Amino acid sequence: MYPLGVVEVTLRNAIDALLKARHGHSWHLDPQFCNTVLMPEGLATLQKAIARAGPGATHSQVVAELTFDFWSNLLRPEYGNLWRTSLNIVFPNIARGTSRHDVQSMAKAINRFRNRVAHHEPVLDLNITDVHAKIVELVRLRCTETAAWLKHHSTVSAIIRTRPRGPAAGFVSLQTRLAPDYVEVTEATTLEHVSEQFDRKHQVAICIDGDGVVTAAFGPIELIQYLAAAAKTTDGLVAPVEHTVKHLLTTIDVSETWVAMPASTALALAIDRLTEKKVNMVIGLDPAGTPVGVIPRAQRRY
Repeated sequence: MYPLGVVEVTLRNAIDALLKARHGHSWHLDPQFCNTVLMPEGLATLQKAIARAGPGATHSQVVAELTFDFWSNLLRPEYGNLWRTSLNIVFPNIARGTSRHDVQSMAKAINRFRNRVAHHEPVLDLNITDVHAKIVELVRLRCTETAAWLKHHSTVSAIIRTRPRGPAAGFVSLQTRLAPDYVEVTEATTLEHVSEQFDRKHQVAICIDGDGVVTAAFGPIELIQYLAAAAKTTDGLVAPVEHTVKHLLTTIDVSETWVAMPASTALALAIDRLTEKKVNMVIGLDPAGTPVGVIPRAQRRY
């Protein structure tokens, strides 16, 4: 709640400063802003905030009643004119090429997460590290000093590093994130067959031996690397039908690019492996050791 509180106040004060510069200190009462700039949904939200603040409420009291939704929604495309020449003023640390849409996407993700936290909904299945990074970055766009202060006092990273481990901790299992979209092959399978099976969903080939044990796994990148190397020795001509999975595995070392784990393993442990530099895929196994699914790093299914 601390990082969320900081980013909400930072975004609120930043946009409030813009509105005061454009429509005066009492912008919430300015007819031009209310009737020309605000969309019907935004106007309704503002009117509710004014009503909650009560008769004779000050500008600050009304601003305090406005929700994160209100400020986040002011970054939507409908308010493009509001930001046409103001984005780098409100967010002085924004990088060249970063658009209003980029900032809005960041604020929208934070707002969605904030609502889940505020309503005590489960967040264990979310990438908390990514959300925290977005919070810090949005604050940094406004003020680097505030962002540094936020990072220094936030305990999110420390909490994540000491989270409970194993299925008993209540985390979702690897099984819930496994996708059956993989290509099962043997060492004798031709690379022509493998290339025909690879598509947008099927991006992992799992090699099985005669006993049904997983011996290796690779993806389209390894396939391309092997065929490119083979083509160099034949003046650019290569027939995938004449090459097998065994040829590929003998030429290219894929031993550190995949990990096999029981499907009952806690998802957190699988994610830890996927964040390792060389690991590109995690294969889930049933109790008999047979593959039941895969999580390729590229597809970010976790």
